[in-house]
Amino acid sequence: MADSLAVTAQDPRWRQLVIATVALAVASFGHGLTMPLLSLVLDHQGVDETLIGLNTGAYFIAVFAVAPLASRILRTRGPALLMLASILATVVLLALLRAFPNVWLWFPLRFALGMASSFLWIAGEAWINHSAAETHRGRIIAIFGVVVSAGFAMGPAILSMTGTEGWTPFLVTIALLLVAAMVLAGALGSSPKLTGKTGPLARYVLLAPVAMFGYFVFAAGDALLLTFLPIYAVGLGVAEIDAIRLLTVLAVGSMALQYPIGWLADRVSNYAIAAALAVMLLAGSAALPWALPNPVISIVFMFFYGGALGALYTISLVLLGRQFKGADLSAASAMLAVMFCIGSFIWPSAGGAALDRFGGDAMPVSLIAAYAFFLVIVVAAWLRGSPSQGRA
Repeated sequence: MADSLAVTAQDPRWRQLVIATVALAVASFGHGLTMPLLSLVLDHQGVDETLIGLNTGAYFIAVFAVAPLASRILRTRGPALLMLASILATVVLLALLRAFPNVWLWFPLRFALGMASSFLWIAGEAWINHSAAETHRGRIIAIFGVVVSAGFAMGPAILSMTGTEGWTPFLVTIALLLVAAMVLAGALGSSPKLTGKTGPLARYVLLAPVAMFGYFVFAAGDALLLTFLPIYAVGLGVAEIDAIRLLTVLAVGSMALQYPIGWLADRVSNYAIAAALAVMLLAGSAALPWALPNPVISIVFMFFYGGALGALYTISLVLLGRQFKGADLSAASAMLAVMFCIGSFIWPSAGGAALDRFGGDAMPVSLIAAYAFFLVIVVAAWLRGSPSQGRA
């Protein structure tokens, strides 16, 4: 069948897609394991929650230092070398974190770990988008998203088996990262260079507003839900264990529905999909107070809500790849990482302050505000007829 992914598999770029996806899936696993691990290590030492939060924040702030450099390195050295160097740096930093478990030493170490992770993700997503065939871009990026999400979900599961004491969880992560490093080392000769000239990173927000703000809103919604959904659900009368399980349902829905959305993105206007997702998430957020207290309805509801939220990640990457090539793609990918970190910080912080002041109702209102903002961005760009709208 001419439209099948088998056609893409015959393309030499298919090998690059597999390599980049495997490397980022392993890195995602490491991220999913080490983020709770490092927080728990500090908690066991008696470090207070405020200091733990600030220590974690050092990881995310690093993206602002990395983004301009990442674009430059991708143009001259290509993604494989940057990803390989980032993984090897991560291995060293994880060993240092375990060897010197001191909260004050961890500030610079976690900042450096955030730099390595930012380099890795910027390079990996740019590589995936560069190598994806245009006719299959939606499905390819959806598969990438599913695999990486599964890697992230495996992190906490493995941590529950290894425990948090001693070197074991660190060594498991290091061993898998070294496997990814070997895979990347074999791709150094075939790694593309994203050549060309770029402008200031901020200009890409104006050139691709739907992709950029879609990523921003995905990060904002994801972080807000991960932080406050269990608290909000308990306030509605849901048992705590059931409230926590709703996060698992959210994640499963996100993985399960990415490929159907990717398939659709290869056939219809990507702006139409983005607008539909914004409307679904708006309606879903408004329905949270009604849906969550019902045990059966809440599971089905959160599955599809998570699917719509996860699809924002897919459609944002698809739109970016449709609009930018070469050096512009590297710069736009770097700006995308910045938007992710801004969304991850601003909305949970604002949402937490709103919850403190106005009570539980501020939770769905905060989500509605984010998705309404995104819907306005989509409609404005759609009417303007930006070249990133994708297939008709």
